Amino acid sequence: MFPSAARRSLSGLIPPKIATPSAVSSGSTSTRTQAVIDFYSKLPKGPKPASERPGGLRGRYFEGKNASGAPFLATIFILFGIGYTIDYNRGTTTVARALALYLVGGDEKLASFVRIADRYSVDPPTTYLDKPFLALLTSQPPLIEYKQINLSSKERHAEVFTPPQQWAGGSISWERGFDVVFDLTGEIGYDKPELIQISNTYQLALTLASSAASLGALKPRAYIRLTFPFYEMKSLSSSSRGHGEDAELRPDGARGRWWHEALRGLGRVASAEGLGLNVGVIRCGAWYGRGTWEGEVIPRVVAGHVYSYLKEDMKFLYNSDLRINTVHTADLSQALYLASLHLLSTHRATVISQSGVSIPYTWVPPSTSPFSLGKDKRTSLSDLYKTVKTIVPEQEKVVLPLWNVVDEGDSTQEKLGRAVADVWGIKYGFLNSTVATLVEQFAKSDFSEMIEDVNEMHVEAWSKMLAGSSPPIASTPITPFLDEHALRKLAICLDGSKARQQLGFKARYPTVEVGELKEIVKGFQDDGLWPKLS
Repeated sequence: MFPSAARRSLSGLIPPKIATPSAVSSGSTSTRTQAVIDFYSKLPKGPKPASERPGGLRGRYFEGKNASGAPFLATIFILFGIGYTIDYNRGTTTVARALALYLVGGDEKLASFVRIADRYSVDPPTTYLDKPFLALLTSQPPLIEYKQINLSSKERHAEVFTPPQQWAGGSISWERGFDVVFDLTGEIGYDKPELIQISNTYQLALTLASSAASLGALKPRAYIRLTFPFYEMKSLSSSSRGHGEDAELRPDGARGRWWHEALRGLGRVASAEGLGLNVGVIRCGAWYGRGTWEGEVIPRVVAGHVYSYLKEDMKFLYNSDLRINTVHTADLSQALYLASLHLLSTHRATVISQSGVSIPYTWVPPSTSPFSLGKDKRTSLSDLYKTVKTIVPEQEKVVLPLWNVVDEGDSTQEKLGRAVADVWGIKYGFLNSTVATLVEQFAKSDFSEMIEDVNEMHVEAWSKMLAGSSPPIASTPITPFLDEHALRKLAICLDGSKARQQLGFKARYPTVEVGELKEIVKGFQDDGLWPKLS
């Protein structure tokens, strides 16, 4: 169950030295920082190239000392896109705000400077800005520089990747370019036309990576791509860890195919002779968090509020043990950060050896796939890819470091249903197998009609809830509207053990908690996007 939507969010960068008065943290190292230092100091690194010996960023991070011998936290510079459109019929959020808050929103600053680049205006806002994120944008002294720019314009990439020479009244001295790029771009809406997926997911990711690789002295030392669980997966038994990074999963629809092809394209850029890019990929589970309404979790919370308003039980399709592995956006931000440290601290050959997986060619659906629709049912898979000249050929092998990131709760339909029911004080259940089978059969014959019936009830109730809210809400991007994709039997079943072992990832939110879901709802209510009912 998720409302349709999408937009973009982009990239992050870390510089070597910022010569502003308060730019460098020195003195005592926090518990979290020391834990990162301790973890990485125990990993096998191999011999260091001269450019990465003590005195460079790597030495400062992983030896935990500055020149005087005191503990030292290196300065960080991040660039990424906001990606929150204010078009309330097509609203979307990703993890960009959570990443910014993780880096500079707490008492311990993991970044001394943050640049945000996207095409939306923030003053006045033409995009959704929640209160904690807005506080970062307006903080004094400033923690964030916002750069309004169209990221799809390749001619502007040099400007995007060029560090500022002046900031907060001080000058910035750069020995080299930025160290890390976090690429959070892409269209996450399943209902987006394939041409939009090609341009805003595949081509944008490929163009940005190509631009970064060709920067010469300014080329980033690590490049992290965030990707999503847009694949068809079997819901493996609870005794199984889930699908590993090397599982050959079939991309789900046009969205899944172009997100997957973006990885193949980045893999080619990463291995290009004479250029190259130190790319790593984080693949998350069903994401949820404060200020985020997309995915598989929060839409269930919206539906739960509707059924609470209607004084009805909430019934789910399919079986209660359907696995939907989850991850909080704060923890996803942690994983992105740890991946950047790992790429900075470990030689590329070692990273590929330990974490590299083959990114398979998927334009020819395997006939043995349990999700195969049969030859007469493949009309949804177009031949548009044949017109895209940059597609990596089938015979070209692509290998990238890839880490699945999920929490430890092993969420299922049952666990999510119980949590949502507890948020609203309602009863929940599951349609019995006979009814579910009939629904599936009906869906195959007239899926659109079934969706219309469901949406008519949900949207009508939601509209009344918005009008009856205190105060009334005229417009909101949050909606109980379901697209056709939302009622399919979709599992998210990923093995996240590699990220825990290699990156030191440990979820702050190990399970989906009722209290956290209530806080997410309250945040939206405080922003006037979710109805408050007496």
